[in-house]
Amino acid sequence: MDGRIAKARVLMELGRFAGARELLGEVLAGDPENAVALADMAEVAFRLREYGRALEFSAAALRRTPEDTFVWRVRALAELALARDASLGPVVVREHRAAAVAAARRAVEIDPENADNLRILAATLRDEDPVAALQKLAAALEVDPDNVGVYLLRGLILRRNLRGPDSLRLAEEAFRAVLRLDPENAEALYELALIDLERGNRAAGEEQLRRVARLDPEYGDAVRENLEWLAREDDRLAAAARATAETTRPAGRDYGPSSTVAARPAGKPLRGRRYGWAIAALVFLIVRLAAAGVAHDSGSRSTTPSRLPSNYLQSQIRIPSFPNWPRQTFQVPPISQPKPSS
Repeated sequence: MDGRIAKARVLMELGRFAGARELLGEVLAGDPENAVALADMAEVAFRLREYGRALEFSAAALRRTPEDTFVWRVRALAELALARDASLGPVVVREHRAAAVAAARRAVEIDPENADNLRILAATLRDEDPVAALQKLAAALEVDPDNVGVYLLRGLILRRNLRGPDSLRLAEEAFRAVLRLDPENAEALYELALIDLERGNRAAGEEQLRRVARLDPEYGDAVRENLEWLAREDDRLAAAARATAETTRPAGRDYGPSSTVAARPAGKPLRGRRYGWAIAALVFLIVRLAAAGVAHDSGSRSTTPSRLPSNYLQSQIRIPSFPNWPRQTFQVPPISQPKPSS
């Protein structure tokens, strides 16, 4: 293998994709049919979000090595990225989605015992058929029970694509399996933070979000957006509580500190005292209940608003939903495998 290709792969691991592209371009300038350089150039283009170029380079590589499942996986991911671009129109989106599934299926046909082939096929199926996607992931775990990417994708599908009664619990199990294998996996930690917030574990969710931002700066914008939304919700609920308290005051009464009460004439019975205290107690109770809805509570009782912002259910962060690249392997101890969802 050309030494420049090896150097380009090191640069890719460091995230220096422009430098990798330059080296691979030098190789292809002298040998335009170099299948390895073409395959790696397809990867670089995908990493740079140049999905059309990724398809061009992958097609050129497959003309030389049609059985290379790595190239088929790159092609499937590039097609899937284009399928998620709604601006292309529904017809074109459907075409790219079908092409993504076809490319992923071709990889599985060539090597059905490769967990990454099954994982990428599941990624192409998750939006249209999440149950089938989970079945592919279950098969992938039978092949490789320590594949971090498989557990991560399983959790994402359970939390975002399936909202059944057990989906959230099973998603949490999948993300915790990721952390047993990769304790500082930012995406799994981020998803667990959102699960805490969905369940009303406000303090735990906020702390976890801040930890994610410290571990991976690329999550900074997403974390900041969530924390700012929570702060706005606090302000909104506090204002609603104040408004509720105001509307519960009897008309014509002023309970402020400057209010004065006329002296009761001597010898006159205090009529309605019992009812006056009852009304005052009722007002106090309503105010306390309203205030309780906005107070921060570090205990188990939920104080998180029931309607979460849209990015809780579909985050728009720059990290791809299947971040572990197909070439990666993981040498880690085996762990118990969660039961696949039916």
